[in-house]
Amino acid sequence: MTGVISSRHEPTEKVPTNPFAVPGLMRDVDPLNPVRNDVHLSLYVPVDNTEAAFARCRAEFLDPSYLVDTGRLVVVTGDRGCGKTALINRCAYWLREQLATAGLRGEVVDVTRQARENEPMAERRAKVCKALVDTVFQRQLFTSELAHQMREQPDDAYFNLASCLPTDLVLIVLLPRSADLTEELVTYATDARARIVFFGETSYQLPDERRQRLDQAGHAPPVFLEVGGLREHDAARFAEQRLGAVPEGELPRVAAKALDDYTTFRRHVSIGEVQRLLYGMYEKLRVQDDRPDEVTYQHISQHFLSIAVSLLENPR
Repeated sequence: MTGVISSRHEPTEKVPTNPFAVPGLMRDVDPLNPVRNDVHLSLYVPVDNTEAAFARCRAEFLDPSYLVDTGRLVVVTGDRGCGKTALINRCAYWLREQLATAGLRGEVVDVTRQARENEPMAERRAKVCKALVDTVFQRQLFTSELAHQMREQPDDAYFNLASCLPTDLVLIVLLPRSADLTEELVTYATDARARIVFFGETSYQLPDERRQRLDQAGHAPPVFLEVGGLREHDAARFAEQRLGAVPEGELPRVAAKALDDYTTFRRHVSIGEVQRLLYGMYEKLRVQDDRPDEVTYQHISQHFLSIAVSLLENPR
């Protein structure tokens, strides 16, 4: 049975779940986040060099006991949509669990939405500091209110932060995406004192001279993690993993070469783009009565074209 992907037909049976929707989050195509939903741990696929980056992060914190006296900055670089945020969330979850091996406990504080990328660095830093300290205060984690009283003075607040926390508590802080590349990261390398680990991400490259500057700024050298574009078969591997949980015959699989052909044609395709593409296609497929036997390159290119036409007709 074949058919054009369309949402005009009403389903006659129970509508299948979209396998490319991320479960348990407010937005179906948000990055994976096991900190919020540990079901996501089973959804990571080794694409974009993320597996090697995750392994490097684990190696840096295999024995996290040194965090009692020294903080750390972790910087993830890579193009937009390559899975930086999902990688950070995975690393944060793993580190929180790993801290127990050293008799420590971790608290993840997500301030990624507290500042816009185009704001001046000083404003961003002030907003992040206030949001971080207020969140720790609201969770009743402070043993002293000194840092909370200084929450609008980042230099003082970060200097006193560790002394206001229980001695076995490590803060794992997820920072907003950085645009003011080196300068802002230098401040967080300096602010990463005892029992605080900052995770930051940027779509800009970090040449050797900037890495050297960051190495010298903090109490410990930053951890640099890199993700990249899709390699051959990465997109197909991603689709196969997500569709693997779908009962046979419920939804069509993706043809073996369809996504390889798409990524070859498009070039520099990110995993984020592939997820959004397949999510949109399967949103239509799951409500169709007449579904194709498999999703081919023709289906993918037709759907991609329909998105392009829609954007032209309804510019944002």
